[in-house]
Parts: sequence; structure tokens; C-alpha cells
Amino acid sequence: MTKQMMMNLNDMHKFFLGLDLHPDFFANSPTVGYPRYNVVRGDSSYRVEVAVPGWDKDDIEITFHKNELKIEGTQKLETQEGESYLYKGLSGKTFTRVFKVGPHIELDKAFMKNGLLCVELKENIPQEEKPTRIKIF
Repeated sequence: MTKQMMMNLNDMHKFFLGLDLHPDFFANSPTVGYPRYNVVRGDSSYRVEVAVPGWDKDDIEITFHKNELKIEGTQKLETQEGESYLYKGLSGKTFTRVFKVGPHIELDKAFMKNGLLCVELKENIPQEEKPTRIKIF
């Protein structure tokens, strides 16, 4: 196993929100680097922050279906007529990011703030599936 391959396997946990292991464990490729993102965990929630500088919220599509959160940038950013880039550090190309989520994860809300697309997810475990604490006498 190469060092690059080991590094990729170590990063796999970033793609699974709200579960320890999923049958589609290797469905996502961690080598895709655009757009950059953060995953933040709260007590019973998650927030996915995707860096989308220059993108308009109307050009981004979010779908949540069958334990999969998909974020797509649907319109490529282009220059105006008569302009050309001297240096292009912001990609602006179309993209798709897919995250596998656990069975009790629900989409809460999505918003844009300071160049970040934030998608908030909450964990809603039914009472009958929560662990029971037993008092020891």
C-alpha cells in the first residue's frame, strides 16, 4: 500500500456523517479537491461548509435523498466580454460533492455566509433506538 493510498483511506471518515461504517464505504473519492469543505460536528448535529466564493445561491443545488447529501454547482463562472484573467486562483468550475449520511440524519437548513455554503444536518434518533442507561445499585 502506497503512502498516497494510506492517506486517502485515513481521510475516508470525512465522507460519512452520523454513522461508523456504511455499505457504500468506498463510493466517494477523497481525492477530489474542489470545492474545499469543512465538516463540523455538534452535540446532535453536523454542518457541512463548502467554499463557494463568487457563486450565487441560485447556481447551487442541494439534494438530500436516501442517506445521501449532494451539493452541485450547476453554472460555470465566466468572464465578461472584453475581459481575461491574468491569474485565476478561484476555479469557478461546475462541481458535485456527495456525502453519505446515517439513517437518522435529517436536513435542517442551508444558507450562504461569507463565501461559504453551509448545510446544517441534525441527528434525530427515535427514542426506542437510543441507548438505555441502567442505574447500578
